[in-house]
Amino acid sequence: MRHLIRFYSGEGKPTLFFREATGEFGTLVLSGAQDINFSERLACIGYKAPDGYHECRNGAIHTRQCPTCSALDMSRAYTKGDFSGYPQLHETARKEEYALYLAGFGEKIIKCGVTRKERFESRMREQGADFGCVIAQFTGPDAIYHAEASVQSRFLFSNSVRLSQKLRLLEFDKGVARENFIENVELVKNSGAVPDFTPDIRDFSEFYPRVRHIEETHTIIGEVLGAKGEILLFKSGLGRHFAVNMRKKVGTFF
Repeated sequence: MRHLIRFYSGEGKPTLFFREATGEFGTLVLSGAQDINFSERLACIGYKAPDGYHECRNGAIHTRQCPTCSALDMSRAYTKGDFSGYPQLHETARKEEYALYLAGFGEKIIKCGVTRKERFESRMREQGADFGCVIAQFTGPDAIYHAEASVQSRFLFSNSVRLSQKLRLLEFDKGVARENFIENVELVKNSGAVPDFTPDIRDFSEFYPRVRHIEETHTIIGEVLGAKGEILLFKSGLGRHFAVNMRKKVGTFF
């Protein structure tokens, strides 16, 4: 049995990153016909540090990531701007370009977030965003997280979007979604909340499979069509379209 540590699709190929029973790591790119079952059993995935992935020190079970490993995970530096665990990363980050962005999901949900500028497109695809636009750029991470909180509060934008919401939004009116996203970008631009910018609105729909009448399931049995963020999409032998919430599968065994 392999322990699923991470699922990612931002580079265009849905991929499982796992730990073997021997402790070695491997990857599996999902394409074509697949038959994969996931266990009900959960175990802590451990944490990632600059030198790689580490196993859970506590051997924690019934959780995807225990509080200890969550606190040790270097992802906190890039998702929350908390560099306290890895101050050496802060020195590097202070020289990097960051982007404050809006991301649109379906017809109505607008998220405001932060990413390194060079990862903007990958970040949109990792999340399964339908539309995206950079609204401000900063050098270093210190000021941008304050700007993020300010824009979120002022315009009531989301800080995160649940996978359950994204699953419900796999089918939507793209025209309505586009107009709503453009209106919100213009609202921010005209408000003076961030320095003036020229909107470059990106449509990411070309990167996702076109599916209709999707049913949620918990195993992968059929032809993999691709992924929209952390939602894996496949087609059964009868031509029905299915979706698997891969975030829920992290920490399970397959």
